[in-house]
Amino acid sequence: MPRYFFHYRTDDELIRDTDGSEFSDLDAAEHNAAELGRAIIDRAMSTGGDARAPRSIEITDAAGVELLYVVFWAGPKVGEGPGSPVGPVTMH
Repeated sequence: MPRYFFHYRTDDELIRDTDGSEFSDLDAAEHNAAELGRAIIDRAMSTGGDARAPRSIEITDAAGVELLYVVFWAGPKVGEGPGSPVGPVTMH
């Protein structure tokens, strides 16, 4: 199975995934990146962090070739309660 690496980028830094994870294909890796993005936004919202700033998960292969970017952020707050995450957008 191919190994994919999920590097987390904010405006300030790039946190590299040095271990990677095996997935059957790029679609499965993209789904994992979307789940990671949702978890990051949920955590930022629950701890009072700025969830509106765009972030991304950059997926690379074992050779370091960039395969896909999954960009995510929380949508604007409407009404009472917390804002809600915007679905991830992928860029091929």
